[in-house]
Amino acid sequence: MSSLLAISVGPVQELIAAARRTRDLWFGSYLLSEISRAVSKSVEADGGKLVFPASSEAGNVANVIMAELTEGDPSNVAANAKQAAQKRWLEFASETQRNASGVIRQEIWNDQVNDVVEFYAAWVTRSDDYRSDRGMLMRLLAGRKNCRNFLPAKGRAGVPKSSLDGQRESVLKDPERERWPERFRARLRVREGEQLDVVGLVKRLADGNRPYPSVSRIAADPWVRGNKDHPAFGELINACNKVPKNILHRLDENEFPQFQDFPHEGTAVYVSRHHEWEQEIDVVDRLEIKVIQQALSHLPEPSPYLAVLVADGDKMGAAITALSSPDEHRAFSTDLAGFADEAKNIVNTHNGVLVYAGGDDVLAFLPVDKCLPCARQLHDVFGRRLEKYGRPTLSVGIAIGHFMDNLEDLLDYGRAAEKAAKLPDRDGLAVQLHKRGGTAIGVRGRWIENPDQRLERFAKLLDAGIIPNKLPYELRSMGKLYEPPSWAQNADAAIQQDLYRLIAKKSSKGLSTVREAMSEDIKDMNSDKLMKLACELLVARQFAVASRQANGKSVAHKERLQ
Repeated sequence: MSSLLAISVGPVQELIAAARRTRDLWFGSYLLSEISRAVSKSVEADGGKLVFPASSEAGNVANVIMAELTEGDPSNVAANAKQAAQKRWLEFASETQRNASGVIRQEIWNDQVNDVVEFYAAWVTRSDDYRSDRGMLMRLLAGRKNCRNFLPAKGRAGVPKSSLDGQRESVLKDPERERWPERFRARLRVREGEQLDVVGLVKRLADGNRPYPSVSRIAADPWVRGNKDHPAFGELINACNKVPKNILHRLDENEFPQFQDFPHEGTAVYVSRHHEWEQEIDVVDRLEIKVIQQALSHLPEPSPYLAVLVADGDKMGAAITALSSPDEHRAFSTDLAGFADEAKNIVNTHNGVLVYAGGDDVLAFLPVDKCLPCARQLHDVFGRRLEKYGRPTLSVGIAIGHFMDNLEDLLDYGRAAEKAAKLPDRDGLAVQLHKRGGTAIGVRGRWIENPDQRLERFAKLLDAGIIPNKLPYELRSMGKLYEPPSWAQNADAAIQQDLYRLIAKKSSKGLSTVREAMSEDIKDMNSDKLMKLACELLVARQFAVASRQANGKSVAHKERLQ
């Protein structure tokens, strides 16, 4: 008797979202994918035919697996898959334990290590109606997940909790009471007072502790491209190469070729952050740091802003519900996996890093000047690959934030932008700018309206000086002045005249030049359109700053931070 089997692996939040560094975030996603891959391979080994993913060899395996079983007991298949998931997790944990034995509280590690993987399974007997079977299966799985298993708590009084999510006690020894191996703090990248539980430590150290591009490196990327031919840049590279790798992490240039012009931790180019080296490590080569600072004194200061891109497919539930057979669903899974693979290449091409692409979900970090064309390409490729499944679309949210903002906050900004992109009619692009100490400024439009091209055009006009640099702020102040109910709704004529007067006052190019370049943007103005234009120009201004740095142009300190 054939069956449909569904399995869910977790915990997603703890394995992925709890992160202080991009390495934590990326490796949590990789770890969850590898555990899910082990489950998929176990199901295949027991005679199951995967439906989602279509193959256990997919580049990224989502945490929900579905398969056909033509024979055998689903409960046995699920039990074997659960063992495979636990075994794969313990492989990562054992590697970490070997590498960090000198700093681990073994008794707390033992309490936690076997209680990490969440595993839920449900199955139904197949009928002739695949849609109905799949619907029942997913309802059963949701019900099973609501009936969670809870092992007895093993908390320990007086032991600090993990700094990443505060759920479990730290497994790290107190360095003030039990001495750590020399320079281990540098390898672990633990700040003073930071604590890690078993999951946090695995995310920080497993798989050879491979360095992952930091948010500071991504923020600095336009500056790197714009200054790589400057003589002082060569001096900077030479000095960075002399700093030990456990102090200044070096990226694998084969794995991250997009960063080969400066394959180092981005903190190195921000002088104001050099004190972090002293906070995170016991020994620093101060001479080389002085050489780095000397080289940087001959170069402009890089902008500290980067883009967080979060994308999600629209109406995917309807597309899946319309699938009438396992073979159709398998083909759909294959196309989704193809998009995920292509998404990585697209992000890399735009000098970003992909954290994950789980089917229709994408999370990536990008330099500000590259995020709009990257978002456009992701949207268009997604649409082409899935066109035959009811034309689902991809909504994309982009949040621009300071690299010193908490990673958790940057992720929240990105998710909020993605949510805004879907409202009110999906297939949208939302860009939200988060300046330090100010409120977020956001713009949103449907892809069919080309909001990305509009922002890029404004950025070029700002860069060329056709739009005065201070005009966006003046327009916002003017928009607040004319906000209803302060003014009657028939104030449009006054708004239009005040707009022309303001442009003539602020523009060195003259009103006629601005009117020619922005004829469609500034006509028929009202209070709503005025505020929307002000927000668009304020966001575009950040793209103009990044573009100038990428082209080797100097940017004033105040302009970088405004």
